[in-house]
Amino acid sequence: MILKIELHIYYELFITQVLGHLCFSLRLKEVLYLGYFSSRLQKKTNESPTTYRKVLMLLLGCAAIGCIVQAGSALVVAASDSPDLSRAQADYVCDGAADQVEIQRALSALSSAGGTVTLTEGTFYLSGDLNIPSNVILEGKGPDATWLKWSSGLVQCQGKQNFVLRDFKTTGTGAIFIYNCDRVKVHNVTATVDNSRWGGAFTLWVSNGVMEDIEFVNCKAIDCGRHGWQSDGDGSQKTIRNVRYIDCEAINCGRESRFAPHGQWTCGFQLAENADVEDCEVIRCYAEGNYEAGFIAEAAPSKKRIVLRDCVSKNNGVKPDNYYNGPDEDMYGALFGAGFWLHGDMTLINCTAENNRKAGYAVWYPSSYTKLYNCTDTGSEIGYKFDYTDNVYVENCTSRDAGRYGVYAANAGKIIAKGLTIINPRGDGSKNNVFGVSGYPVRESSFDIETYGGGGATVSCPNGQNVQFSGTVRSDAARPVAVSGSVDTSRLSVQPYSGGNPSPVAPTPTPSGKPDLVVTDISWDPASPAPGSAVMLRATIKNQGDAPTPAGVRHGVLFTFDDGAAGPGVWSDTHTAAIAAGASVTLTASGGSAGATWKAIEGTHTVKAHVDDVDRIDEGDEANNIRTEQITVSGVAPTPTPTPVGEPDLIVTHIAWEPAKPVPGSAVTFQATIKNQGTVPTPAGVISGVAFLVDGRLAVWSDSHTNPIPPGNWVTVTANGGPSSSAVWKATTGTHTIQAWVDDVDRIAEANENNNRRETVMTV
Repeated sequence: MILKIELHIYYELFITQVLGHLCFSLRLKEVLYLGYFSSRLQKKTNESPTTYRKVLMLLLGCAAIGCIVQAGSALVVAASDSPDLSRAQADYVCDGAADQVEIQRALSALSSAGGTVTLTEGTFYLSGDLNIPSNVILEGKGPDATWLKWSSGLVQCQGKQNFVLRDFKTTGTGAIFIYNCDRVKVHNVTATVDNSRWGGAFTLWVSNGVMEDIEFVNCKAIDCGRHGWQSDGDGSQKTIRNVRYIDCEAINCGRESRFAPHGQWTCGFQLAENADVEDCEVIRCYAEGNYEAGFIAEAAPSKKRIVLRDCVSKNNGVKPDNYYNGPDEDMYGALFGAGFWLHGDMTLINCTAENNRKAGYAVWYPSSYTKLYNCTDTGSEIGYKFDYTDNVYVENCTSRDAGRYGVYAANAGKIIAKGLTIINPRGDGSKNNVFGVSGYPVRESSFDIETYGGGGATVSCPNGQNVQFSGTVRSDAARPVAVSGSVDTSRLSVQPYSGGNPSPVAPTPTPSGKPDLVVTDISWDPASPAPGSAVMLRATIKNQGDAPTPAGVRHGVLFTFDDGAAGPGVWSDTHTAAIAAGASVTLTASGGSAGATWKAIEGTHTVKAHVDDVDRIDEGDEANNIRTEQITVSGVAPTPTPTPVGEPDLIVTHIAWEPAKPVPGSAVTFQATIKNQGTVPTPAGVISGVAFLVDGRLAVWSDSHTNPIPPGNWVTVTANGGPSSSAVWKATTGTHTIQAWVDDVDRIAEANENNNRRETVMTV
């Protein structure tokens, strides 16, 4: 009897204290499982039904409370065609008609603190708007798995903050409309929407002052009946700022169907229209086959610090020539058919245009210092078009095989071009590379050019006003230079054209009087991560310019992994102190779209650190802010093998070279920092050698260091020899993989012989 009472008390306590705590995580649908457990407990212990009715009531109460807790954090919505298991585990199940109702219920059920609504694999059929609240994540299982098909309605976000849309595809009318919202992330969303509404597949709209911190990553607008992206609003004094487009695509927008009544203006990326835009960054984005321009910023709004980096725009402007939009067709047609149509404070770095219907790059209207660095055009009708504009800076850019003109300028002033290369433009009658049009002359401009081939007048500049040409013209034309007015060609060399490829153009030295930030090293902790590890990233940045960076401005660094293919990026944005000229600081990642650490994925990955990624700081050189390293994540169990006692272990921690920015033909000297992370010193008198490989081939080596390296210490060694009896490598044009390999000939017995190499990338 005593034993039975004790058992009774024991189970009462167990249920109330243990299960009573655990049940807060249970959903209401799991009550049947709890009831089953309770009945099994009764049968096993022979307890009375009264006791277990109490138990069941307690479990029911706990499950109900747990349901409330769950509603504040994460809910699941299944489609009508989702797998049976997904439907059975979902909190809401759609029936294939007006599915926005169930999704909206799930969003509304989240607490004010927010949470996540996950849409399972399957197709959701929607016939009305879906309104996104603040502080939520709406996610699918990927654009290939979760489809939102709208017969009417759209994804609508009005006056909300701190929300994420990710991992689904939207079709039909279902564009994404973000209206007066802040701190928004749209990741991995594909849109194939029709022409039923104005605007873009992804639309930003501001009407009440400032809308800020919007991010699109790995999003696609494909075969849409409207713009891919549109940034718009209620006119000037309404501002959209701190916008990021990263690895996004706009393909065939408006090509098959165009939205009315303004279908003539359907473009890939409409970056600014009827609202001011500030601090906008467009990274590795792609536009192809769009009805009008690939990338465009309209003339009307104010534009400050819009940067396009590593973007591609090809085969845009597919609108036929016989499709007229009205009397303004002649004025705008050549611009809207461009790969990039630019206005205002815009900077393009390493961008590519190809086979666009009109210009590769068109700058129109007072530009307020549009800048192009290391950009190329191939096969567009006009390589670079400067029309009714001024204050344009072009550096190390190329036009190849233009359908008409390598450069076309009309009514343009204060154009500065350095290292502008023009190769084989087809020309237009007697004209070829045109630098001015009679009646609309070029004014107060200078062009440093290298031209190759083409018939007719390679340099045609009638009635120029204070214009200077320098460089070399290679042409077989009878009159390759045809200028009049105030045009200085005294520093322009004219040579016969014998064919062949152009010589590389050395970059212009960094202007003095400005800071210049570069990344000199990338490191991570743990040094050898295992799959699933939380990896902390650090970058050492150096100001190699002639002036300190401004105090109070964030010195940001963005880290990406395989350009976004190996997980979301992280960033550092806390350093605001000035960095003196010549000084360096090491910054640690402090945030990211999924947290401040990277979740390691098995394999070898490229880590890219991009300092001043949103161009907050005006630098002497804006094109040298990126460094890459290789990180290897081993599939071996996370517990490392202990280092054997009594052996050194050499690794390479850093690779450097002088000059820091080599040009073709430079004599490059390599250095490597090596560390002994073992438990004993390296042996005295034995060479701690380092081999330096360029693109997998031995270039030079260091073999002079013979002093012991104590445990935990490091030394920096400099190349002093090589297979060609030279200690320097002669730089060649291109992007090269540089590898430093310590103890490459195995002179030293180490605890780990498989961690002796480090790689980085050099661009010449």
